[in-house]
Amino acid sequence: MKNLSSAVFFCACLLAVMSCGGLIDRFTSGQQMNKVDDLWSDVPRMDDFRHSDLEMPLAVKLLLRTALNNLWRLNKEGEDKTPVSGDWVVFATSKTPADVQSFYTNDRMTGFGAWEASKNSTCLDGNDKGVSGAFCVFQKQVADKEILLGIVAAVDEDKKQTNVFFLRLEGPAQGDANSNKPQIKTPAQSSITRLSGSAPYGVEKRPMPSGTNPDELLPKQVGPYSRVQLEKSEQRGTTPTSIEVDGNSVYATYKNGDKEVMVEFSIASTPENAQGNWNVVVGDANQGIYPTDPRFGSFRTEPSYLKVVNADGAFFAWTRGPYFITANAKGGENDLDAFMNAYSY
Repeated sequence: MKNLSSAVFFCACLLAVMSCGGLIDRFTSGQQMNKVDDLWSDVPRMDDFRHSDLEMPLAVKLLLRTALNNLWRLNKEGEDKTPVSGDWVVFATSKTPADVQSFYTNDRMTGFGAWEASKNSTCLDGNDKGVSGAFCVFQKQVADKEILLGIVAAVDEDKKQTNVFFLRLEGPAQGDANSNKPQIKTPAQSSITRLSGSAPYGVEKRPMPSGTNPDELLPKQVGPYSRVQLEKSEQRGTTPTSIEVDGNSVYATYKNGDKEVMVEFSIASTPENAQGNWNVVVGDANQGIYPTDPRFGSFRTEPSYLKVVNADGAFFAWTRGPYFITANAKGGENDLDAFMNAYSY
């Protein structure tokens, strides 16, 4: 993938011509698009979103599917331009398309879901092109997978609301488009073995977590840190009563004065499934590179772990059986150490 601004411009052109029925039929016939019930865990949700049973209009299918596939394939000569499959969902809101555009900013998407940062806005105000509505597009690479997200906000004059359509496409990364990015170096798959040495913070000596109660797994007080927020990853601001096995993770925010640690906690049905999270985590936290130095990483072991300290702060992720936990301190290693040395598991 290359310039997102070209995709935004392309969408403006599509918005201007999408009333042409023949063109819509040409681009949407035979497409396999799956409707889902909620947003994905790496996409933030506006507070007043209401799930909608509205079907995605052909015009919006044309806009999202064609625009994202053009961005994906880059229109290279001789390259396969067969569209990939996608998932989509629709919400209704009392907010305006401009409000939606203002919410889905580059900074929010980068901070919330590690979407690729951009110096320029990747959203288009349709009013600037004589079309009512707004369009945004975001991208990122996780391991060897490319992920694209399109958002269209359109006013429903009859219901006096805004309908917001989301389409997510995933597929193999295009090698030459990402030649400057480090590639995932995944450890060979093997059975899980017992850790032979010591993990950072001595997590291998700590009690094994049990149950699904978030108040027990993410206690309200951890050393000098107090838990100030507990929320579902897929529905920020909503407090979970349990952590779903093989479901979405839970976020906890801990503070000690101006120091903050963000914790993500998930539970898999098996330790093997928990180990399957490493490609995503290593891709996000360490540019896809699995460290071989035991001070910073061990994988397919019990426990497994990854520690990263850089200009963005300090990050530690680890497994305990089927439990997968990450802690992120943007203030640096001292903040992370104070939290981890007091955490139970």
